[in-house]
Amino acid sequence: MKKLVIVGGGNAGTLLANLLAGKLDITVIEPNEYHVYQPGLVDFMLGELNEDTIKRPTGALLRPSIKWVKSKAVKILPEDRTIIAEDGQKYEGDYLVIATGGTNKDMFRLRGYHTLDEGKAIREIIENPKGKNFVIGSLPGIIKCPAAPWEISFLIKRKYPEANVSIIVPVKQPPQLQVPMFNLFSKIASSLGINVITGFVINNVDYENKLILSTDGEKISFDNLIIDTPITTNFTDLADKSGLIPVDKETLAFKDGVFVIGDANNAPTPKTGASAHFQTEIVANNILSEIEGNKSKEKYKGEAMCAVYAGHKSGALVWLNYEKSKALGPSTMYYYMKKTFTYMYWASLYGSIDIILKPMFSSLSKNI
Repeated sequence: MKKLVIVGGGNAGTLLANLLAGKLDITVIEPNEYHVYQPGLVDFMLGELNEDTIKRPTGALLRPSIKWVKSKAVKILPEDRTIIAEDGQKYEGDYLVIATGGTNKDMFRLRGYHTLDEGKAIREIIENPKGKNFVIGSLPGIIKCPAAPWEISFLIKRKYPEANVSIIVPVKQPPQLQVPMFNLFSKIASSLGINVITGFVINNVDYENKLILSTDGEKISFDNLIIDTPITTNFTDLADKSGLIPVDKETLAFKDGVFVIGDANNAPTPKTGASAHFQTEIVANNILSEIEGNKSKEKYKGEAMCAVYAGHKSGALVWLNYEKSKALGPSTMYYYMKKTFTYMYWASLYGSIDIILKPMFSSLSKNI
C-alpha cells in the first residue's frame, strides 16, 4: 500500500486524510490537541458561540485507520518526500502533502484573529470596549479572508449601533476579482453607517495616543483596534516572495508527488475553507488517479466561497474562481447559511456534504 504523509491536521489535512483512508497508508503530523473551526471564531468573538462549539479533538475527526502523530514538523524535505518532526523522527511517504495553513505575521503588535487565543483577545475587546471608536481592517499582503474585516465591522455595528465604526482597506482600488465583493460590502457599510477608508496603509500604531499612522501621513484615532495581518508559511525555505509555497495553481503540485493545499500555498485565490476543501478534493482525486488508474485527473479552477454576516439576520455570499466572481445579497438566506455551516462543518471534513456543496457551486458558476 502506498504511503501518504500529511503535514497539518486542519481543514485541508483532515479532509484529505479522511477521503483517502483505507486506500493509502496515511500518517498525519499535527501538534494541536484540538481542531478549531476558524470561520466560527467571528461568532465566538461576538459572544454568540462558546468555545466548545467551534472546536473538536483532533484525533476524533480522523478515521480509525489514520495514524496521528502529535508532533510538530520542523523540516520538510520535498525531494525525499520526508518530514522531520521535533523529536528528530523522520516520516517518509510515496506522496507528501503540506497542509500547514498560514501563520499571521506579527506587525505593529498586531496578530490577526484566526486562532482561538487571538479570538479570545478580540472577544475581550468587543465585550469590554475602551470607547466608542472601533477601527477594523487589514495590512497589505495576503490575508486569510478579505471578507472577514468587513464582516467583523458589520457585526460590531449591529452590537453597538451608537459606536463609530471604521474599516480601513489598504488598497485604493481592489483587484478585479474582488470588485463585486467590495462594491456590495461598501453599500452594506454605508447603510449601517460604517466609515470606509480606502488606500490606508498602516505605517505605525501609536498605542499611547491611540493613533494609527499611514504611509501617507494620515492619522486615524481609535479606542478599539482589530487589524488582520498577512500570512506566511513557517517553512520559509520553501516559500516564494509571497511568503507562501509556490504550486501549480491547477494541480496544487509543488514537486512530483508533493502537493500543498489550503492556506500554505500561493494559489491566487482567497484562503477560505471552501477553497481549501475543493483543492483537497482535486488532490485526493489525482492521487487516486495515479494509484488506481480508473479516474481522470482534475484541475482546480480557483473556486472559493465565503458566506458572511451583513447585519441583523442578513448575510451575503461571495463566490469566485480564477476568472470571475460574484457577490450576492444581502439576504436572510445567506445569514442562515453562515449560521448553519458552523454545525455542518464537522461533517464536511469527511466529504459527506458534497451532495449539497457541489450542485450549489455548479449552479453559481453557470449563473455568473
